[in-house]
Amino acid sequence: LEDPYYNLFIILKILLIAGISFLLIKHINLLYNYIHLYIYVYINWKKNIIMKINKSKLYKYIIGGQSAAVRYFNTKAAQRLNARNLIKKTNNLDELYKAYIVGLIEADGWVSISKKGKYLTYEVGIELHIRDIQLLYKIKQILGVGIIKTYKRSKNLNETYEYCRYNIRNKKHLKDVILPIFDKYPMLTNKKYDYMRFKHHLINGTIYSENLEDYKRPLETEISTEAINNILNIDYLPYWLIGFIEGEGSFSSYLNKDQRECSFEVSQTNSKLIIEAIKEYLKFNVKVYTNKDNNSRVKITSVNDMKILLNFMKYNPVKLLGYKRLQYILFLKELRSIEKYSKNIKIPSNY
Repeated sequence: LEDPYYNLFIILKILLIAGISFLLIKHINLLYNYIHLYIYVYINWKKNIIMKINKSKLYKYIIGGQSAAVRYFNTKAAQRLNARNLIKKTNNLDELYKAYIVGLIEADGWVSISKKGKYLTYEVGIELHIRDIQLLYKIKQILGVGIIKTYKRSKNLNETYEYCRYNIRNKKHLKDVILPIFDKYPMLTNKKYDYMRFKHHLINGTIYSENLEDYKRPLETEISTEAINNILNIDYLPYWLIGFIEGEGSFSSYLNKDQRECSFEVSQTNSKLIIEAIKEYLKFNVKVYTNKDNNSRVKITSVNDMKILLNFMKYNPVKLLGYKRLQYILFLKELRSIEKYSKNIKIPSNY
């Protein structure tokens, strides 16, 4: 079960290119995941992992309760700059994926110190929906350390949420593997303050809870042109951004005044600076919207903005690795079916 979705992606890409209907592809996807889950249950049975799966919950596991082609289509991308000029050519993909991992952790992960009685626990982790468990295995393969576990959480009386978690707590692994990566590819959101505190105590050997000061992550104080430009000048930004999109990006399709439209959006709470920087980096012709909960997002739907996004995704040597990869492939098919985009954009036939 190291990478069971690889063959599925290849099969679905062939079916999409051949013009097979989305409904049929969705049921093929359902059948594949149904078989895979039961293999997973059988292998882990001797490890006392109990997973009760019925057809209804399995369907929600696979498509998140909605059509994957509809729920995950939020894209406005038109790149006025040639993406090939924005991304450096390299043969060391494993190294680039380390920047991707930093971006994913800033989206869906944490770098933390917690009090466990008398002693402190140091941890770097990522938590994702159970359908993305293979993404965590890929990350573990790249880093070579860490533990992956699955969990269930009650959403309400009749429904549970299944998720998976990857974490690294071994101090030697944190010092030898994680710190060099985060020092080479520093965090870009205000989670960087978590890392600075984490590194300080880890390096200095703080082990007792009584020696850990109170901490609250600082909020952004400045959204200036200079601060944005500092992010834009970071050479690993395009690779980091794919990881961040893996966690915080969304590809969607919906009806707008009886017209089908596709969109892409990326958002995060208390992170307006990085969202502004992403908008500027990709040259999106939209404004960043921040709501009352301080969640900032950039959303695109126009043909020009969509061109930018597709070029960025096509020419970036770092690719989406998780379930969102399939969502993006379905998103490309949706774009090809809408005349507004298909007549004005050379939409890639694969990813």
